[in-house]
Amino acid sequence: MQPPIFNWPALSASERCAALQRPAQQEAQSLQQRVREIIRDVRTRGDEAVLEYTRRFDCPSLDALEVGPAEFVAAQRTLNADQRAALDRAISNVRRFHEAQRSEPMIVHTSPGVVCERHDRAIDAVGLYVPAGVAPLPSTAIMVAVPAQIAGCRTRIMCTPPRRDGLADPAVLTVARLCGIERVFKVGGAQAVAAMAYGTAAIPKVDKVFG
Repeated sequence: MQPPIFNWPALSASERCAALQRPAQQEAQSLQQRVREIIRDVRTRGDEAVLEYTRRFDCPSLDALEVGPAEFVAAQRTLNADQRAALDRAISNVRRFHEAQRSEPMIVHTSPGVVCERHDRAIDAVGLYVPAGVAPLPSTAIMVAVPAQIAGCRTRIMCTPPRRDGLADPAVLTVARLCGIERVFKVGGAQAVAAMAYGTAAIPKVDKVFG
């Protein structure tokens, strides 16, 4: 492919900047702009925008954003004994690691009558994002759900993209239930993060998003 030829003295400052960018940088800027547009749209239109993007990118026939009780039950029945055992083992290993990270309150008497203390407090509400672009990632679900449970975060919600059939990945849903997460939403991408960050009628606003 013939490389482009630029008349450098004739270029404006912005044109010179664009000429020096690698194609990947140009693509990244375009992607960032698209993400900003999605975030603004979700902030403005809420669930309507979230559902629209989810139908466009993931499942054209999706009707409900939140996973219902029947889907949770069906997901756990879908997994065979070996798959369930693998999830249980992975959760146990991750739990053991993060339990070891817990710290006790620190109390120091710095001088007579003066006491300094340090206490760890859990973030009250967290959003857990589990991607499923190339393939579903129950491992990510484990690595964000287990520490959130151990920390004692009172509100824990999860977002993960639906499959083309409108269902969430059964392994991800099983992990959610095993880690005490009751609310999972079938939403992916920037629209999921925006919904958790700003809140919609269906998806609660959280204090921090992990994924």
